[in-house]
Amino acid sequence: MAQATATDARSFGDLDAYRPELTAHCYRMLGSPFDAEDAVQDAFVRAWRSRDGFEGRAALRSWLYRIATNVCLDMLKGKDRRETPMDLGPAREPIEANLHVPAEVTWLEPIPLHLVAPERGRSPPPTARSWRGT
Repeated sequence: MAQATATDARSFGDLDAYRPELTAHCYRMLGSPFDAEDAVQDAFVRAWRSRDGFEGRAALRSWLYRIATNVCLDMLKGKDRRETPMDLGPAREPIEANLHVPAEVTWLEPIPLHLVAPERGRSPPPTARSWRGT
């Protein structure tokens, strides 16, 4: 694949080899395994659509990382542009009990290991199991 250009459909089909590391990269940016998978898929679609623009001056891997990074940044910007409800009711003084509620803590969702490291997510080979048992 290193010899092939990105415009070659066969070499472009080999992009799936980059999926685990791109998923890990997007997961670190987005904090959700589901959003990371969506971002990688969107990055592959963008890469496919702009494959004619790939000149080969940089490595295919770095080109894909740049596209994936831009997809993640677009996804993060999209969350800020979410519409807020305007018609919930008339404005009034805040309820004092609601003022002491701690701010929402955003947690990272755990990501299944097979998505970011397929070779580590599998069980050890049978010979390794039998060796441990002796």
